[in-house]
Amino acid sequence: MPATANVTALDRAQLAAEGISTPWSTRVLRTLGSSGPLRPGEITGSSPIPAGSLQKVTGLLERAGAITRLPIPGSRRYELALTDAGRALGPAHAAALAWADRHLVGREDLEEPEAIDSAISLFAIPHTGAVLFELMAGEPLTVPQLVERLPVSSTAILHYRLPVLAEHGLISRSGTPRTYRWTTSEAGMHTGAMVRELSGWAERYLPSAAHPGSTGRATSSITAASGTDVAVVAAPSPATSRTDAARLRRDTLRIHFSHAPASSQPPAPLHSAAADLRR
Repeated sequence: MPATANVTALDRAQLAAEGISTPWSTRVLRTLGSSGPLRPGEITGSSPIPAGSLQKVTGLLERAGAITRLPIPGSRRYELALTDAGRALGPAHAAALAWADRHLVGREDLEEPEAIDSAISLFAIPHTGAVLFELMAGEPLTVPQLVERLPVSSTAILHYRLPVLAEHGLISRSGTPRTYRWTTSEAGMHTGAMVRELSGWAERYLPSAAHPGSTGRATSSITAASGTDVAVVAAPSPATSRTDAARLRRDTLRIHFSHAPASSQPPAPLHSAAADLRR
């Protein structure tokens, strides 16, 4: 995504997830956080991370700015250390773990760091946040209806993505294969704390998540409203395409991801916001 793009909270959450959610990434961050700078061999020697996986993991975290290399004087070797960005991931990890402990499929088979990786990685799947948001904003939707609301080019994309999200328990479906209607599950309704923390981290530490000041639309922002509500503030200019319309809906509706009721019905703020927007 170019740095000049107008980025929403959901986009920022995906950018963050893509940068920090590879398997073993949380384990690396926690190891460096508790021990201080370490050489790569020392990381694998003090944790269950396979030596063959470490280079991929550390490369991803370096590109995300969460860790950095410290040259060892008089040697070609180096140590890896947490950056301010890496240390700032604590709230996002805490939100991911809280969600995983309650909702993650297969949580009982995972240790805590890997449960965090698995939870965050769900938002690295393209369109996860946007699909959850649209399904929470009203009645259950079919694939063609979702295609009209989301910035996707064809139904084929969603025919692949939706079953993946259903397998992870974030959405559910009803009806027959020819008339499936999709809705957000309770697990999907409670992902808001992750979205908020990942988005806030990306906005602060990832250059690609910066908000341009010279675009034709007002800058989006994410703020704490009442309780755990998250308000994503809209740009005022009218949408001129299906993609713009989808982004505008995502920018303007009030999200109540974090503490949604156990009922399958979306929270009242979503009903009212959706109704106001579609008049």
